[in-house]
Amino acid sequence: MQIHWTSSAQRLGVAAGSLGLACGLLVAPASVWAAPPTGPVPSVYKPLSSSAPAPSITGLDRAIGKLTQTASLGNFSMLVVDPVSEKPVFSDQVNKSRTPASVSKLLTAAAALSALGPNTRLVTRATLAGSDLYLVGGGDPLLRKAKGEDSLKALALDTIRALKARKVTNVRLFFDDSLFTGPTLGPGWKSSFPRAGIAAPVSALRVGGARKSPRSVARVSNPAKQAGQLFAKRLKKAGIVVSQVKRAQTPSGSTQLASVFSEPVSTIVEVMLRESDNDAAEVLAHLVGKKIVGEGSFSGGARATKLVLGQNGVSTAKLQLFDGSGLSRQNKITSTTVAQLLTEMVRGDEPQWSAIATGLPVAGRTGTLESRFDTKKTRAGSGVVRAKTGSLTGVSALAGTVLDRSGRLLVFVMMGNKVGSNANARNSMDLIAAKLAKCGCQ
Repeated sequence: MQIHWTSSAQRLGVAAGSLGLACGLLVAPASVWAAPPTGPVPSVYKPLSSSAPAPSITGLDRAIGKLTQTASLGNFSMLVVDPVSEKPVFSDQVNKSRTPASVSKLLTAAAALSALGPNTRLVTRATLAGSDLYLVGGGDPLLRKAKGEDSLKALALDTIRALKARKVTNVRLFFDDSLFTGPTLGPGWKSSFPRAGIAAPVSALRVGGARKSPRSVARVSNPAKQAGQLFAKRLKKAGIVVSQVKRAQTPSGSTQLASVFSEPVSTIVEVMLRESDNDAAEVLAHLVGKKIVGEGSFSGGARATKLVLGQNGVSTAKLQLFDGSGLSRQNKITSTTVAQLLTEMVRGDEPQWSAIATGLPVAGRTGTLESRFDTKKTRAGSGVVRAKTGSLTGVSALAGTVLDRSGRLLVFVMMGNKVGSNANARNSMDLIAAKLAKCGCQ
């Protein structure tokens, strides 16, 4: 898709098109991913109706122009696009690159859905080489301790049955998190993030969110080791002697005993967007890095995400990525990049991206927007604004879609840096989005 965007004379215009980047795909070992089922992924926005009248540039400027100039928004960029015509109907400082906070999770979502496939499931495995047992992480960020067929408990029970069938009662246990490499905390992250519960150290093997205890927000320093110890505990309860628990890479000749599969990538994306799950975002970005450039790391994920976006016609001009969650303040994104991604999603040009639409928090209803849009001035946006939130100290962002009063679906992106009060900036953005919902603005 190629989009030629122009704006009103009073505001900064953009012209953006497909970069058409090409790269060689270095595929990770087949055992990491289950083969995805075939078949189309329908877009929740298909067919996109063009019968409702589109807002005019003049009408929108009259409705929200002054609101976008309020001091509470700091250094502010905003872009509103009519996805039917693929043209902007409001733009302000859209070529300025901003720190996006968690809005960058939209880019991670698009890259993961394209590179991994929405129906792909991640595999956690137990393999045996002699009397050495290996617990192998496949990157499942939602792996649970005890509940369901996709839990560590289920894997342990299947492993125990397989060991007993082979009359193996004494093992050395090794946990293998070698799918990911490099630092476990992202560029610019504070070392206190795991203790504060903001994000766990990134690992291809973790269970229960790597929390120190079920009710704790704090994360352990070594998620893979914790998973190995919990797995060993299950084995010991069943009478299997576990002489040690250490990290090691699985030998190529090992025999698989058992496996459990994650939720589909599309479901992981929905959880990540709805709850702004930093851990899920980083795992997905690392997996994209492994799949596309052969490097499951922060650097690999950032490079691969940029490549995948370019291949899908999204402008990567001025795009600087350092992680997948948006926790790094070094990330820089223009409103154009985000708006193009959302426009393609809405139009169904990339049908595999439909999980982005279904994962976006709904104003006043779900996720990180559940408790917003509940004032008299913002209530018009409740239920009709679907958007990804973003918040760091001094950074506030909101990007998604809104159904206006005429029944026209619009894409919008708002990013404010150097805001004095996050609460005030958030309220200002909610008010602007509510104004878009109330506006026919022809």
